[in-house]
Amino acid sequence: MFKNRNFFSSLILFLALFLIISCRNEAENTSVFPETTMVKDSSWLELNLREKIGQIMCLNYNRDLIFTAGNENGDSFFRHYPVGSFFMANWEMIKYADKNALMDLYRNSISKLSAGSPNPLLFLEDFETGLGSAIPQMTALTSGMGLGAANSEILAESYGNILSKEARALGINWILNPVVDLNLNPYSFLTNVRSMGSDPMLVQRLSAQQILAMQSNGIAATAKHFPGDGTDPVNQHFTTSKVNLTVSEWSDTYGSVFKNAIDNGVMAIMPGHISFPAYQLERLNGEALPATLSSEIMTDLLKTQLGFEGVVVSDALNMAGMANYYENELETQIECFKAGADVLLWPDLIFMDTLEQRILRKEIPIERLNDAVSRVWNMKKKLGLFDKDYQLIRELSQDELALHQRKSLEISKAALTIISNKNKILPIHPDSSKNILLVVTANSDHAQSLIHLKEALIEKGFNVDMRPNLSMFTMGSELKNLSKKYDKIIFAFYAFPAVPWGSLLLEDEGALTMWSANTLPMDQVISVCFGDPYKNLIYMPRVWGRINCYGSDEFTQKALADLLVGSFQASGISPVHYE
Repeated sequence: MFKNRNFFSSLILFLALFLIISCRNEAENTSVFPETTMVKDSSWLELNLREKIGQIMCLNYNRDLIFTAGNENGDSFFRHYPVGSFFMANWEMIKYADKNALMDLYRNSISKLSAGSPNPLLFLEDFETGLGSAIPQMTALTSGMGLGAANSEILAESYGNILSKEARALGINWILNPVVDLNLNPYSFLTNVRSMGSDPMLVQRLSAQQILAMQSNGIAATAKHFPGDGTDPVNQHFTTSKVNLTVSEWSDTYGSVFKNAIDNGVMAIMPGHISFPAYQLERLNGEALPATLSSEIMTDLLKTQLGFEGVVVSDALNMAGMANYYENELETQIECFKAGADVLLWPDLIFMDTLEQRILRKEIPIERLNDAVSRVWNMKKKLGLFDKDYQLIRELSQDELALHQRKSLEISKAALTIISNKNKILPIHPDSSKNILLVVTANSDHAQSLIHLKEALIEKGFNVDMRPNLSMFTMGSELKNLSKKYDKIIFAFYAFPAVPWGSLLLEDEGALTMWSANTLPMDQVISVCFGDPYKNLIYMPRVWGRINCYGSDEFTQKALADLLVGSFQASGISPVHYE
């Protein structure tokens, strides 16, 4: 019955999309800006034009920029530029404080901005793998794919609770998460472990629990990246990505995932710099526009056809995936807004002045702005930002933080996946495999990133040496000596999207290390993937002992040490496959 219901839902969605495409050529060439029906508070109508425009602008927080634009005065800044939200980037904040002081800096900065603004503000960040990845006092989490491998709705709810409660402790009230992209291409080096997997039903189940948990804690969740990333190997930071699917295929995969997020009340959806050529009719210089510049995708498909009444927030405007379609960055930002974005991520301040003048000259319809503002205002209303007793910063006790850390370890353990255990090479014990060589395999030196694993193995009684890479060219015949010196050699593949920037494919010393791993005696080699799961699936098929971890946080490393010695049975199931 459940499968039938999914089939008919997909069929209805496909037929509706087909009708839109069929009829679009016959329709008048006019823009449609659907008014959201969810608005409970119309007080946004009292805003002046400049204040309205501010509601659709999310600046990347830069203290120096704010003081310069406001003549060294924060209050003056808001009088000139009454923006509605700030992206509190951890890489920007670290410029003003030591890492251990980041938590206080976040709280102080958010409090000051809130006090200076005439209207309630939204504060957002990605925090895809938990706040602990940036702030030492907070909790790090495994990747989205780790959550997919754990395959537990209960743990997905815990994941959302940890993320949202710790964000609220800083003053953050909007998170650009969860990633609901599908990893349909193993060479998609931007999606990869950020995705929960390749199965639409798995992503629907787990993302729904995250969304509900986050929003019940006063955090606006964001499903991204519409219409879906992960079918091609292109990184939209570098150029425009594409959905390489037919409309029918999209309906059964990404379409159903985003519709599920909408049905579960997700407050925001982020379109990516991703085109959908099979759906789009319009072309600019022969090219289908990325979603962030396409009214067909943001307005027709997302808002009208799928019925999304929440906030459409653009991906970062500085990415090359949306560059050079128009004459300059300002015109690109204007076109992004015109196409249907309700909040622009990192526009220039001049955007406010420019849009104000074009609306006054009636070059851009006020209805487009009103639609966007009503959506943003409604989200603020739902988050309680207008309530007199709204608590900007929710304190988090040490007991709650300790619970979060225990839960993170539980999620990490549930995620660990044994890909192969031929001839029962696992588990290992100090009495028979005392001496361990831990080879951190990557395109650059990330050995210290796995120091927690080394320390945990030493605590369990092993002698552990750790080094970066083990190149076949530089080692040569010395490899045989290593196999005599060490009882086990653990090749730990460290590969994550954008760490470093570029492809996840191994190069140079990293690739030559993989060569070494496949020439050593198989009863001595254990291959572990921290991050990219395809190293084990594609490049190490003959290795007897293979484990996928999906993350590299402290809890994942400690969980792996426990698994290696057999302290628990791995239950993770690979959320991606390669044939």
